[in-house]
Amino acid sequence: MTIRLALVSLATSVLVIGCAGPVGSQEDARAGWTRTNSVLESGNSAAQAGGATAPTEDPVFRAGTPVSVNFEYGCPGAGTISYIGNYYIDTVGATNVEFNYEAEFKKCTDGNGLTIDGTIDYAMSVETSDTGSSVVYSYDGELTWDGDVQGSCELTMNASVMTTTTSASVSYSGSICGYDAAATLNVG
Repeated sequence: MTIRLALVSLATSVLVIGCAGPVGSQEDARAGWTRTNSVLESGNSAAQAGGATAPTEDPVFRAGTPVSVNFEYGCPGAGTISYIGNYYIDTVGATNVEFNYEAEFKKCTDGNGLTIDGTIDYAMSVETSDTGSSVVYSYDGELTWDGDVQGSCELTMNASVMTTTTSASVSYSGSICGYDAAATLNVG
């Protein structure tokens, strides 16, 4: 009987340890996302620079032909992020840029005590004009954080950056780790 109880206890412990629960607080969601997004953006820059054909003034490219990206980014501490998808640049008239990737974090460490696992759909659209620009990011998927911030975090979120010649604003919509994205990330 004692052996059975020990085995049941061990099996339960493995299940609990192996499956991260939700992030504990709104502050943890903000901290985890801020650090994750920093690594995600660095990897995105590297993916566009090293994972695809460089933009040219070729008329076909200007027409918005998609450029395929398949890039493995080495995270600052350890692990990787795989970027698979496309980006587009249209330089006819105003410059418009778009990308859409599946970004898979594989034991990606930010170098400061946070390890990130999981997959998100990550997209961006930029439209510019003579008077300003609009940048919209979207994030959809689930991440698991371990280290300084712990738990699982489901994302269904958009971030919008609007600029004019005299002002700029950032807004969030959707949810992050079960919290309202605007309330969690719009911090003064």
